[in-house]
Amino acid sequence: MNEQKTAVVTGAAQGVGFAIAEELGAAGYRLVLLDRQADRLQKAADTLAQRGFDVHTQEIDLMQTECIRPTIDKIVQSAGKLHLLVNNAGINPLKPMDQVTPADWDMVMNINLKAVFFMIQAAAPHICDGGAIVNIASVAANSPRPLAAAYAASKAGVISVTKTASVVLAPRRIRVNAVCPGATETELLARMADEMSAMSGNRPEEALQQFTGDIPLGRLGSPADVARAVAYLASDAASYITGQALNVCGGWTVK
Repeated sequence: MNEQKTAVVTGAAQGVGFAIAEELGAAGYRLVLLDRQADRLQKAADTLAQRGFDVHTQEIDLMQTECIRPTIDKIVQSAGKLHLLVNNAGINPLKPMDQVTPADWDMVMNINLKAVFFMIQAAAPHICDGGAIVNIASVAANSPRPLAAAYAASKAGVISVTKTASVVLAPRRIRVNAVCPGATETELLARMADEMSAMSGNRPEEALQQFTGDIPLGRLGSPADVARAVAYLASDAASYITGQALNVCGGWTVK
């Protein structure tokens, strides 16, 4: 009988993180869901448990870097060895570049990049040889973002950390890759459309059209699109893939 694998997913209470947890649960993983929103986290866990998945939760605020290692240690004490870490948690507040404050910059960097680095540092010793880490970056890492300069910079940093970690952990055959979603239909994107609408005076639907109009496949991505890419990179089917950033964007980067 094969050992059940354990996957840790950050930002798992909703959106892409929840879809990733759902996909991994269907693939047979024991799930450890991390999020700072306790009520939503429990609701997500209950929903997944109703599907028969083995689900555990741990509340954490990734702004508090000092909490990361104790949280991982607690998970390992309960679950034993880890097999997969998915760094999904992230924020994307919109603000013109000339209005970004040091506090704004630090908040984005702490959650989107610093937490990714220290989650990897804390979890890697407990990940089985041959395991995997998947970081959620963004197509914004390689394109100008006048309203999201800190976000774009943080996601470029995630890709850099991914490449470095892939080399450092290669002797243990731990593969480290990134998934770079394009515009994805989530609450976060809806909030961004509302913020862009308030800035421009256009309707939120018109703001969303700015995203979808340039996508060759003609639609927004879904959380499930991203989740399937994560599951693939975590699987044995991707056993010779490491240090890569996979765009999941409907062809947006081609244009």
